[in-house]
Formats: sequence, C-alpha cells, structure tokens
Amino acid sequence: MNVRDLVHSSPPTVTAPLPSPNQHMQKGHPMSAPGSIPPSRTVSPPNVDSRKASIVLIGMRGVGKTTLATITARALGWELFDTDIVFERQYRTSIVDFVASQGWDAFRQIESDILHDLLRTNRTEKVIACGGGVVELERNRALLHAFKDSQGLVIHVLREKDCQAWDRREKFFRECCSFNFVSLTVPVPPGLPDTVTGDQTLALKPVEDDFFRLLRFVHGIDTNKVPVGRGAPRSYCLSLTFDDVAQAIPKIEDLSLGIDAWELRVDLLASLDLTFLAFQIAILRRHSPLPIIFTLWRAPNGDRPLDPQATKNTVDALFKHALRLGVEYVELDARFPRSIVEDVVSLKGNTTILGSFYDTTRSLSWNGPEVQMVYNSIVGMGADIVKIVYFARSYEDNLSLQKFVAKVDRPIIALNLGAEGQRSRVLNHFLTPVSHPLLPRVSFPGQLSFYETQTTLSSAFSTLLPKKKYYLFGCPIAHSMSPTFHNTAFATLGLPHTYELKETRTVQELADVMRSPDFGCDIIPLLQHVSRHAKIIGAVNTISPIPGGGGYTGDNTDWRAIKTCLLRYLTPANAVTCTTTALVLGAGGTSRAALYALYHIGVINIYISNRTRRNAEALAREFERLDPLLNIRVLDRLTVPLPIYPPPTMVISTIPATADGANPENGSQLIDIGLHSDHLSPLGGVAIELAYERRITSLLALAEEKRAAGVAWTGVEGIELLLEQGYEQCRIWTARRAPKAQVRQKVLEVYHRSWGKDLRVRTADLP
Repeated sequence: MNVRDLVHSSPPTVTAPLPSPNQHMQKGHPMSAPGSIPPSRTVSPPNVDSRKASIVLIGMRGVGKTTLATITARALGWELFDTDIVFERQYRTSIVDFVASQGWDAFRQIESDILHDLLRTNRTEKVIACGGGVVELERNRALLHAFKDSQGLVIHVLREKDCQAWDRREKFFRECCSFNFVSLTVPVPPGLPDTVTGDQTLALKPVEDDFFRLLRFVHGIDTNKVPVGRGAPRSYCLSLTFDDVAQAIPKIEDLSLGIDAWELRVDLLASLDLTFLAFQIAILRRHSPLPIIFTLWRAPNGDRPLDPQATKNTVDALFKHALRLGVEYVELDARFPRSIVEDVVSLKGNTTILGSFYDTTRSLSWNGPEVQMVYNSIVGMGADIVKIVYFARSYEDNLSLQKFVAKVDRPIIALNLGAEGQRSRVLNHFLTPVSHPLLPRVSFPGQLSFYETQTTLSSAFSTLLPKKKYYLFGCPIAHSMSPTFHNTAFATLGLPHTYELKETRTVQELADVMRSPDFGCDIIPLLQHVSRHAKIIGAVNTISPIPGGGGYTGDNTDWRAIKTCLLRYLTPANAVTCTTTALVLGAGGTSRAALYALYHIGVINIYISNRTRRNAEALAREFERLDPLLNIRVLDRLTVPLPIYPPPTMVISTIPATADGANPENGSQLIDIGLHSDHLSPLGGVAIELAYERRITSLLALAEEKRAAGVAWTGVEGIELLLEQGYEQCRIWTARRAPKAQVRQKVLEVYHRSWGKDLRVRTADLP
C-alpha cells in the first residue's frame, strides 16, 4: 500500500527537492484469506483527520532527521520545516557562529520560540525536524508531550549511542515521543558537493521503506497482522532464540520459509538495554516484512520463568518500549502484575495483545474447571488472542484440548507439551510456534519445524492438507516455466500439490478439467466470482476453488507484480506526485494490468503508445472512467522530444521483445520499439519489461545506456515480472509466502537452459 494512503485519496499536490546527501552527511542519513477477520481491539485506529496530524522528528544530531523528514514530506506532499534551517534563515547566520558569539542558552531560547510557533500554526500536514538539543528545556518537553497527547505524532529517531549528551537526553527523548524509529545506517555512494544523484537516493530506499512501514502501522493503514477467524489459513511463528538478531540475518531466507510471524524471545537476548532492543527489532524489520511477537518469558540469561513481581520496573519499561517501537504483537503472561497488564492494554494502539498462560506445575487438565477460569482470566485482562499451554500425559489430552478449542470464541493458541503433546502442535491452526535446525536452541521442548509440521499434516491428517492439482491452460505452452516455479514452491513448503501443463484450445476442454474434484486453477464466463482488481482490469490469470465447493474465483496477479517492481525501484527523489508521468508501450491485455498498477500507486498522468491508435484510445477512455483525475493520452508517434512534460520516470513495455515472441527455438532480432534515450527522464526512473524472451530488450538497453551516462534509471527484466506474479499466485493458492530464493534459483536454471542462446546473461544473476 502506498504511504500516501495515510492522508490522501488522490495524489499529493506539493513537492520538495531532496537535499544533497553530502550536505547532510555529517548529520547522517536515515518510508487475506476469504472470511478472515482482524483481531479484536479495544482501541480504535486513528480517523482520517488524525492521519493528517503533523509529524515531528526528534533525536540526536547526526541520526538523519533532516533527510528522513525530506523523504517523508515529499512522499506525503506535505510542507517541510527544519528548525535549524528556520533559525538560520531568520537570523541570517549559522548556528555555530551564533553560539560562538551569543552562547548556547541564547540559542536554546530562540530554538524554543521557533518550536512553539511551528507547532501552534502547523498542527496538520507538516513534517518538522527538530535540532538534537530541543529536549533540553522543560518548556519544549511539555510542548511535545501536549502535541503527542492531542494525536500529533512525535517520533524519536535514533542511531548509535556515540556521545555523552545521549546519556543525558535519552530519558527525555523517550518521555516526549509517541514512537521510536531506528535509522539503520546505509552506504551512500559519493557525489559532488551540493548535488544529489539517483544512486544516492536509491541507497536511501531501505530507510524510506522502514519508516513508511511504521507510519502505516501507526495510522492503521496496514497493521501487518496474521489473518484470524473463520476461513483464515493455517499460520505459524518461528521462535527466534539468538542472543543477537544479527546472527540470524545470513540465514533469514531459510529461517522464514513458510512462517507468518517472528516470535522474538527478548529474554534470550544478550542485553535488555532499551536501545539495544530497538536495534534488534530494526535489524529484523530491515530484512523481513513479517510481523513480530514480542515475548518475555524467562529471567534474563536464566533458565527459570521470569518473576515479574521481582523485576516489575524492568518488565514495565520493556513492554512500553515495545509499544513505542510499533511491534505488531506483545505477549503478556497472565501472571504479570495487574498494573503492567493494564498499562500495556491501555497504551496498545494498533498492537495486538496475546495473553498467555503456561502450566509450569503440570497439574492442570483440559477437562477440569480451571481451564475455563484461565481462559476467562486472559480474556478479562484485555487480550485479543489467548494462548494456553498445558502438559499432555496421554493421547486423550489432545482430544480434550480440541474439544475445548471448539467451544471458545476468541482466537486461541492451544498446545500440549511433552512427547504425547506433539499432535497438538500439528493440529493447532493459528500461530503455531515452530523451530528450525538453524536456530541455536529450541524455544520450547517438543517444537517441530515448519516442514515437519506440514509433512505430518499431509501424511497423517490428509483431510486438513489435501493434495491438489494445479494447471496452466493455453496453447502453445510447452516452454512455460510455471511448472518449475510452482512444483519447486510446493516441495519446499512441504505441500503435496502438483502443477501441470494442460494444452487447451477450447473453453469446453477447460471446463472439463475444472470439474475434476482435485482441480486446484490458470476465463471469466466459467467463474462464480472475480476479484475487484480483475474486474477493473478485465483479465484473469489465476483461478482458485472457493472453499466449500462454491465454484471458482478469478484474480489477476500481473498488476501486483508490476506495482511491486515500481515501488521497489522508484527512488525517494522520484516519489509519485500529481505531476509524475508514465509511458506504457502497447495496448493489449497486459497493458491493462500496467495501467491499473500505475493508477494504484497514484500516477494520474499516463501516456500510451501503440501501433493501432484506435485500440489505445478505447483503452484510455475505459480506464479514465475509474477516476475523474486520471488523464490518459495516446501518442501518435514517439517523437524527439516527446510531448510529455515532465518526461516519464516510469516506462512499461507490454509488447513482444522479438518478432517470434516467447519461443526459445526461434532466434529473432529485437523489435524496434521506437524509443530513444532522450525520451527517458534526466532525473532517473524505472523501465519495466514484461517480455522475457531476452534478458536485455530494446527498452532495457536504453535504461542501461542512461545509467552508464550517470542517470539513475533501473531496468527490470521480464523474468523478474514473471517471478513476482508467480509469488503472488503461490500466495493465493497456498496461503503461504513463496520460497523466493529456492524458486528463483530453479527458474533461472531452466530459463538459462531454455533461452541461453538468445540471452545476454548477467553473471551476478547466475545461480
């Protein structure tokens, strides 16, 4: 979801240039399944008006507040104020010179007056970056407190502790802020003074992504939660048991296979220092989009359960810090002091509370009256999700567990420990804790890996994970890489499914296959339901059976693949605004997905170039009906210069790259698409190629030419689009994220083998 959805239903109208990274380098450099329901919440998400509240950034000098504020202001279309710059403009002198002549006390007083004036007159739709010492004065701290209490957003930006002033101000920053954000250091390419290059802004993309993830969570746009409720798919969480999350990063792809969330065992970390903890969560988020469950179970560096009464202040501080970091879930043990529980529940915002009870005495039974009392107690403390862990003495204890689960309403994680209790781990439906061979230790005895759980389900409980057959329909399709993609994904995820090619020339042949009881899917007349996106696009490329035998539903994954690549490679300098322009080459079926993807990220000025003008005009008129703001124009020819201002920062080619199309047996010359280097924006951009019969097409060659000339154009190959739409298909069909690394390696192997003689292969992409 685009960050502009926080405040806009249409593209923003204000833009601001990015500052030179070199200018600020001394300061550092900082944006469901059918039938599922979100967890219950006692705190409603902010309304649209609160999303317009100004954002104030505080933190030590050098953490990247100015750069982060500039990126945010540009993306939101808001006005930017930097208190240091405001001071220097008003007094026409540098802060260094002013302090040298007048002293720090005089500067602090003026800085305080500036802050008060800014917050009094700019309470909405502004981004305000404050100086590092703004929290030194009690007057300023009181103002920031009042601002955040009135739904304003005060975010503490931090990096490494590298000066003595941090120790003095740390408490003040935490008291004044609504949330904390860690600006992890990223390497920025060198450049000339007072200039900013596309490569430099692209280097800041991870920081932008991290910050916008926090903003979307805070405002309830995307709280990044695991689906729960009737119809929700089975879900898993991996219990991370490293003493430093950085140790997990080299293994993150393997560790995250099949899981839906991370359980961060905070009690097993090397330190409970709040800054260390903030960096642990930031590192994990930088490398994974999965939500985090904040868990504190054992005493620090100990093997016994935590005594919350003995360490009440520590526990309270840790959980409040977790909320300021915007973690998606916190687990509260039912034994925690009532004051801690009440504080956390009252402050939770969009964080989901998981209330837990562990029978450490091994004396309770699922048949006894105590279990209902435990459940009621957890619900009564304000938990959105219930977790109860007992000890199984016999196989029958698992049956008793299932009977109890069947009669409760709240989402529940119900498990039995011990050898007899492993069945409960396989049958638990929501956020089942799993382990992994690459972990230094298991979180709890008896935990299975994700793969072990999946294979046990398919072999011993086949009704819960039945075998399905998936198909690619069409003709000719002999050279399709879809079977390689999906069969690799199924095997890696421990699924018993298969994917096959089905040559079909008529709709009747397709209908016959769809009537098969094990039909799993790739036609709108035969469908009982079509997704909203596919209806607008007018094309379906993915079919799934509706649960319960209600027929079939169709979706389109091409547009999501295009959208993903656009957002991944657009630099902060080229953030979408009301003046952004894009060019689409072609007016066939795939161009519809391209137009929809552009519209979905907020581009309203789109140009179409197509050999047959009539087809392009019909497509433009159809899509303009989506939104009165959409302005889609058809170009008669690609002249130099183009009649487009400003020049396009996004170009999407939906036409074949060669005369013979996608056939590896025919080596054809590249089609001349009529595009020239001068047609591409001098500010950089993204060139997306949907044809995959060549690694380097005419469009991608132009993007490479611009990059070689120092203009930050990024070319996205057709094989990347093929992979992205396949990842989305995998998610739709299996309710699991695709194992991207494994699938990518296999697909590229087949791709190089089948298309090798026509490819310009990049060595770095070879598996």
